[in-house]
Amino acid sequence: MQKIICLYGRPAAGKTTQALKLAQEFNLQIFGMGDCLRAEIQSGTDLGRQIKKFVDDGTLIPDELMEQVVRSIKADKNKSGIVFDGFPRLLSQAMMLEKLITESDFHFIGFFHVRVSEATARNRIADRGEKTNRPDDVNPEAVKNRLDAFAEASIPLIAHYKNKKLQVEIDGENSIDDVYKQIKQSIN
Repeated sequence: MQKIICLYGRPAAGKTTQALKLAQEFNLQIFGMGDCLRAEIQSGTDLGRQIKKFVDDGTLIPDELMEQVVRSIKADKNKSGIVFDGFPRLLSQAMMLEKLITESDFHFIGFFHVRVSEATARNRIADRGEKTNRPDDVNPEAVKNRLDAFAEASIPLIAHYKNKKLQVEIDGENSIDDVYKQIKQSIN
């Protein structure tokens, strides 16, 4: 049975960094939602064109489009599971993922909320934007929209996983190694 781990947090909370470390140590496949969305846009498909406007604006992608992206996941049988980097982001997406888990041979390990302040997120986004020039990191309106969307969506989503006793709060303000140590202790 393959494992499912979800990393959640504000933009630039360090989810991708932690996903890479988890993937390496636990032989997990990474499903980075941001990377998948950018790849879909680059592919030039109809789905990619539909997604592009939402990504460029920093607004949430409708569930029907997200479901198409999530359903495209092909579990690698040589891996012990999947670490979701930035998914789910909405309660409806959590339900979508739970349905996918019940239809497949997966075991849900936990929903790890990598918590950073809005100020930390803004600073990290600005730093990353200078290095990568990603449109959603350098456009102030897109950054604001992403942070606002997180603030609105996080309350019911975190409550959902807390009620199921699957939510683990991680202090993302710590060093990369300390954050990883917290996640790893919770997995073990």
